[in-house]
This record gives sequence, structure tokens and C-alpha cells, in this order.
Amino acid sequence: MADRSRRRINIEGVLRFALEHQDAPAAGGEIAYQPISEDRRTWLRAALDFLSSAESEIDRLKACTEVLKKSEMKRKERNIDTYADSDEDKKLVLNALEEIIEIIDQIDNARDFCTIGGLKYVVNLIEEIKNNDIIIASCNVIATVTQNNPSCQDFAIRCKVIQPLLNLLQNSDVTEVKVKCVYALSGLIREHIKAQESFAENDGYSIIVRSLQVKAPKLRIKIAFLCKALCAHQPEIKDILLRVGFVDHLAVILQEPHNSYHEHVLSALVAITDNCAPAVEACRQSHLEFEKSLRSIKDQILSSPELRDSQQEELQYCEKLLTCCFDSDTLAVGER
Repeated sequence: MADRSRRRINIEGVLRFALEHQDAPAAGGEIAYQPISEDRRTWLRAALDFLSSAESEIDRLKACTEVLKKSEMKRKERNIDTYADSDEDKKLVLNALEEIIEIIDQIDNARDFCTIGGLKYVVNLIEEIKNNDIIIASCNVIATVTQNNPSCQDFAIRCKVIQPLLNLLQNSDVTEVKVKCVYALSGLIREHIKAQESFAENDGYSIIVRSLQVKAPKLRIKIAFLCKALCAHQPEIKDILLRVGFVDHLAVILQEPHNSYHEHVLSALVAITDNCAPAVEACRQSHLEFEKSLRSIKDQILSSPELRDSQQEELQYCEKLLTCCFDSDTLAVGER
């Protein structure tokens, strides 16, 4: 793995260092040189290493993009949509994707990767290749390049990546592929209105909510986390989630034997019911037996010293939902 701490030292930091640590002129106008401390020497050496490597990181991205491009050309020439495990091209593509991930965790490098056209080849891998290892690595690239990076989110939308990710989420029978698709979609659509609009146009909310039916803890946690984030940043999305049965699906999950991912499910329910009367009403549907589930989870936690210590947040979520959805005084205030 690349030295991530080195990347955090940028050009502005070097200039700031030079200004803050320049030697002041002596009384006669001559510069009074001071010996450099070991800490300053270490920092400056790392900064200079960073500057000398900046160009090489772009070159590495270009080289990796060229690998993806040539591999795509070969696939089309051979008319194939998968690789044998022994196929040298598969190894080259996976190595290129892994190296890309090492570099693009810095925002500027992520933008450079999009600018040189690398992201489009990654999207093509998701659309065209039937190989789980490559799909998983490609999803990791998309998640990393788009996370908290609006310009890269814009570029990914232009590459039309949402539909192939949703297709994989629906149709793959490999849990890890589904998990990575949600991971990529999360980086792409969070806090980006245009991406969320495209997601909705492609029936994304229905697809991720239906995916909660898969009894896979990691997948359920990823979906709950994404929906919680969407509710927090774009409250209007709560109406969409309610229409596609988000509350119903989560309430059914809570009827299952207690599991560690229940905490994340409860957290998502707290988010959607916050200042949202329709969500509270959805939780109160009698067939969901939501109050019974909450009290059962609460009793299990309180009756176990181990759970009582480790599941404090889950207990708080239960109490908050019981108050929000079933406390008569709270409901009366909400109806005024």
C-alpha cells in the first residue's frame, strides 16, 4: 500500500513551511541561519518526496488506464465477457484496479483519474464482464473515486454507472457483489441531488429496499447506513422510502432472532421517523408488531450483562422509537 500520510502533504503545505520557517534577517541585513530541527527536517523531507512523486502518481494512473483500455480491446477482439482464473489479462486488470484504489483516495488524484478517462473503462468492466473478482474491485474503485467528491460524482453520472450497478444488485447471486454495489451507489448518490434523481429514475429505492430481503448482515448494514444518511441530508427522500416499503421491510427484519445488525436497522428507523409523522404511522401498523419487537429487543439487552454493556446505542434506539411511536403524550404533541 502507498504511504497515505505522505499524500496529505501538499504544495500549499510546503509553501507555508517555507514562509513560517524562513530565517529572519540579522541587524546588519544578513540572514541569520539557524540549524534545522530533526522534526522540521523529517517533515521537509516528506514534503519534498511528495512533490517528486506527484507526477509519478499521474503517470501510474495513466499506465493503469492503458491496461484497462488494452484489455477491453482484447475482449472485443476475442468476443468474450469473462476471464478464466489463469488468464493473464485478468491478473493485469485486477492489479491495475488495486493500484488505482491506492492512488485515488486523494481527491486531486481521483479527479485526474476521471479526466484521463479511466473511470469509463471501470464502468465498462461492470457492464460487460461476468467475473466477480473484477466486479468487486471495480465497485471499490467507483466508491472511492466518488466519495465526497462532487466533480467525480458528476463524471460518474455522465458515464451512466447507476443502471449497471442496480442490475448487478438485483441479479447477482453473490452476496459480496451486492454489498460492493451498495457501497459504490452510496458513494455516488449521497449529498448529490442529480445522482439521487438518476437513482430514482432507475427505480433505485425500490431495488435497495427489496434487497433487504436477502439475509446477509453486511448487505443489510450497508443499505441501512445509506438510507439513514439520505434521510439525514435530504428529508424529502423519506416520502420515497415510505412509498417503497422501507419501514415495513425493516420492521420485519426486527422480528427475526436478535442479531448484531439490528442496531443499524434501528438507527435507520430512528432517522426516518425523526420529525416525520407518516413514518411514525407506518411503524404503528398492527401487522408489523413493531412495539412488540422493540420491547423484546430491549428486554434481551437488559437481561444480559454482556449485551447491556455492549449494546447501549441499540438500547437507546429502542427507547427512542418506543417513545416516538407508542408514547401517548408524544403522539398527542405530534398531532397538534
